[in-house]
Amino acid sequence: MNKSISMYADVVFHNGSVITVDNSDNICQAAAVKGNIIAAVGDNEFVEKWIGPETEVIDLKGRTLLPGFIDAHMHLGMRGQNAAVIIDCNSDDVPTIGGIMEKIREAAEKTPKGTWIKATGYEQSKLKEGRHPTRDELDEVAPNHPVQLTRCCLHMGVYNTLALEAGEISPEKFAPGEVIVDENGRMTGLLKETACTYMWDIVKYTREEYMASFKACNDLLLEHGVTSVCDASFFGEQTIGLYQDAINEGIINVRMYPLVYHAYGKAKTIWWINQLLDTGLKAGIGDEFFRLGHVKILLDGSSSGPSAATREPYSHDPDLEGILIYTQEEADEIVMKAHNCGWNVTCHAVGDKAVEVMVNAIEKAVTANPRLHRHRIDHCGLQDIELIRRIKELNISVVSNPGFFHENAEAYTKYYGDRVNYMFPLKSYLEHGITVALGSDSPVIEVDPMIGLYSALFREDKRSGVVAGECQKIGLMDAIRMYTINGAYVSCEEDIKGSLEAGKLADMVVLSENILEIPPENLKSVKTDITMIDGKILYRR
Repeated sequence: MNKSISMYADVVFHNGSVITVDNSDNICQAAAVKGNIIAAVGDNEFVEKWIGPETEVIDLKGRTLLPGFIDAHMHLGMRGQNAAVIIDCNSDDVPTIGGIMEKIREAAEKTPKGTWIKATGYEQSKLKEGRHPTRDELDEVAPNHPVQLTRCCLHMGVYNTLALEAGEISPEKFAPGEVIVDENGRMTGLLKETACTYMWDIVKYTREEYMASFKACNDLLLEHGVTSVCDASFFGEQTIGLYQDAINEGIINVRMYPLVYHAYGKAKTIWWINQLLDTGLKAGIGDEFFRLGHVKILLDGSSSGPSAATREPYSHDPDLEGILIYTQEEADEIVMKAHNCGWNVTCHAVGDKAVEVMVNAIEKAVTANPRLHRHRIDHCGLQDIELIRRIKELNISVVSNPGFFHENAEAYTKYYGDRVNYMFPLKSYLEHGITVALGSDSPVIEVDPMIGLYSALFREDKRSGVVAGECQKIGLMDAIRMYTINGAYVSCEEDIKGSLEAGKLADMVVLSENILEIPPENLKSVKTDITMIDGKILYRR
């Protein structure tokens, strides 16, 4: 092959296990990158023709090269806040309420009086005391500061007296079950769902804190081989501009597909979506680094809270009620409007009651206005065969979170009983031909895709080894597709990324092992050696 130097590749990877994730799941040896595009994929002999005097040649030495991971549901800003500007109280590192209180006490000693103290990450079932902290405990260690302490799921949190006063919180202001009171009718400080997210509008951050958060999460994503994310929500409508600024300033390098959603609660979400739709802007606005995504609503609570809206009572506590945030009529109205404006829609729906609401709303919209769509349901936690069939018939995609089992499999068997056999049911989705992508939902769990891949195969609790829903385990290649090309599909970008094929964007990852040959039990120990985005190597271990 006679070429000028300008015709040679910039980077060539060879001698590896190249998982292409193409339509045939071909495994090759090498790949060439020219500019920001994949120039060639094939065996060593074919690709080495692209090597010129200035080509960087990377010997994979048998390691895996695959498309960059696409996290189809995570919260970039919130995960970054945990790393950069909020006190981390995750229950692995802080397993007692006393430990949480000590961290808050230390922060109070260093923080000017009247200034917010922000903490997050606890999981009450994993704390030694087996319960949520209380406002009184927060008052004891920080009497002169408003305190926000959110649970790991971010669907609920505990606030001290000054914080409750700042938000003018009262049980009458919110739906039943959202402001928790004791036997005397006094607020305990625990707020759930809309009451909790309402407080996010009260707790303020500076632009510098936002940018520090973005940088912290971006670096974590690169370290773990994540090259694209669907950002499922951050704070107010100003988030869009902040994200764009961070991308333009080189603070965020990963590609972003932010969903249209307002984390400050239902009323502001409806206002924000209507404002956007009424502009007449069309879906998909943006470019390869930042594209505005699906319209999103939040229908219920969390799987581990637990506060998901379920058809049947919880197995461990028949008196505990999940929280359904939208009525069927409210969901119908916003889904219909977005669909008719040409936008795709999604929702947070964990419990089967919430999933049914969204399926009903999409069915009404596509029946009234048949058109091609990419509507999806995020989490889609509890299912049954009839719901799965309806999801397939309506051509709805699913974004699932098998990594939750790594943290909560034992709790799920307690909360849901035999229903775990249709909880995040990846195998059933495959059997019914439903396109399913994977997301970490970080900061609920870590951004590391190896946790998601491992959990799709094993569905086991990292502490106890309890397996939840063994019948829904899937194989590694299917899980890889869900974390790559299917992630591109649910953001309507499968034509430009998600697989290693000539002409697609050069987003790729080198792993420390050949993951097709190691024992699957070792997946969690696999590291990212190289992360490339847009033809540029942005991380090397």
